[in-house]
Amino acid sequence: MKSIALLAVAGLATVASAQNISTNLVIDLSWDKAVINVGETATATITASWTGVTGSYFSSFNVNLLGSDQIATVDSVAPIAWNNPALGFDGTYASLDGANIIGLQASQFSLIPPFVTTNPILVTTFTVTGTAEGVLSYSTTNAAGAPFPFSVTGPVFSDPVVEFGHSAFQSGSLTIVPAPSAMALLGLGGLMAGRRRR
Repeated sequence: MKSIALLAVAGLATVASAQNISTNLVIDLSWDKAVINVGETATATITASWTGVTGSYFSSFNVNLLGSDQIATVDSVAPIAWNNPALGFDGTYASLDGANIIGLQASQFSLIPPFVTTNPILVTTFTVTGTAEGVLSYSTTNAAGAPFPFSVTGPVFSDPVVEFGHSAFQSGSLTIVPAPSAMALLGLGGLMAGRRRR
């Protein structure tokens, strides 16, 4: 009986080691500018990088991207194609809601090589226009119908998919400040108020 238990434990250990395709995954959202004025635009770039078996590839991205505040609008989201354009799957069916991007999904299907194994891999870019002052960053929730947000797959037919939670996602921040003309008007208003007091 004891030997059966030991074999079961050994079997579990083998499964656990087979799952170790990737020991770390980072989905990074960065901005091309740190600060913009209201009415100006900035571009966000999302990349994925991971450590693990050579030849593994980023296989799934399924999220809603939620802006920290409604101080910007999303103008465009670049298609996510990877290895699937032949199926008509180009990642453009996300819907835009103010600063939010809802239902942004993409996959590389294991039965349709070749795979894009670039590491880091470009996921997508999008542009925002500032509508009010504040600090904009992003968090993620699961896209409708998606059981997990991110996954990495090992070399074809040699390793299973490893799924990662939302903690893999990190977002830089974009500061939106009043436009210079608005600042000048505020300054002029303050100057006039000061003169009236005299």
